[in-house]
Amino acid sequence: MSEPKQLEVYVLAMQKQAVILPGDVVAEIIPYEPLQRIGDTPDWFLGLLGWRGIQMPVVSFEMLTVERASFSLVSVASASLVIIRGNTDQALLPFYALVAQTHPAAYEVFDEMLFKTGGTVGRTEIAKVRFNNDVLSIPNLDYLEAALINSLIH
Repeated sequence: MSEPKQLEVYVLAMQKQAVILPGDVVAEIIPYEPLQRIGDTPDWFLGLLGWRGIQMPVVSFEMLTVERASFSLVSVASASLVIIRGNTDQALLPFYALVAQTHPAAYEVFDEMLFKTGGTVGRTEIAKVRFNNDVLSIPNLDYLEAALINSLIH
């Protein structure tokens, strides 16, 4: 029997369903700030953020996940930008950001505390899990990054 593995995770409140991310992909969490909108990009590509001397794309996870979804913030004052380390192509996409409705909550969990649900999994998700009586999406970061890179190239 293997030892339970302890993980640091962040739970990001979204418009409809929360997302859970492993702590090692999160570079920083900052307050929401205005973005530079780019023409001729998909709706889910919210714009560019200047961060530590680089310009990075900002994504609405919900808009990429759900067709005909719209993006809105409950409160700009409480929203956060979660800076994610790129994994697929470090040269082209070293970082990108996801928008969270509030400041993400950090947890130390054991992998056995996350229970897979039988819920339908979208193309942007690896799985849905139950944690603290909530159903959370585990995003497919490879898919997300591929969509971003494709959007940046075209």
